[in-house]
Amino acid sequence: MTNERHRFTRDDNLYEDLTVGETIVHPRGRTVSDEHMFWTNVVLNTAQLHFNQKMCDDSPGTTFNGRRVVYGGIVFAFVAGLASEETEENALAQLSYDEGRHLNPVFAGDTLFAESTILSKSEDDPRLAALAKPRQAGVVKILLRGKNQRGEIVLEITRELAVLKREFRP
Repeated sequence: MTNERHRFTRDDNLYEDLTVGETIVHPRGRTVSDEHMFWTNVVLNTAQLHFNQKMCDDSPGTTFNGRRVVYGGIVFAFVAGLASEETEENALAQLSYDEGRHLNPVFAGDTLFAESTILSKSEDDPRLAALAKPRQAGVVKILLRGKNQRGEIVLEITRELAVLKREFRP
């Protein structure tokens, strides 16, 4: 029997590994299918542009040439998920999402990709005091971008994470 501990997260995405100005291009993509209509209904979104094809067909000039647009909450969830392994695996807390905007529409059949740019880091953020052991982490502010298969930015949002420091990793 060894004393070696099993690692469930990566070793290269701790607080010290994230460098201000660095852009992480996340390796996976996710193609959006028509499942977006199901989730749009589950969350009770009533904007018909997401699920009423007849309305889109009748008004192509105001509905992206008659195409249904994927609900932005789904776009956000997919892009955040694509970025999670490289940025959140060693996070102790999600502290904020802010300044979000959708810059281009997403349609069924589009493939989404994510990039994260490290904007700032801080070890003395007062929000860390709410954690059980606040010195175990630092705050990392990230600009999360979602892009489609053509490289067009479809989503930008800033987020802040409390990321575990290397010396406190179990």
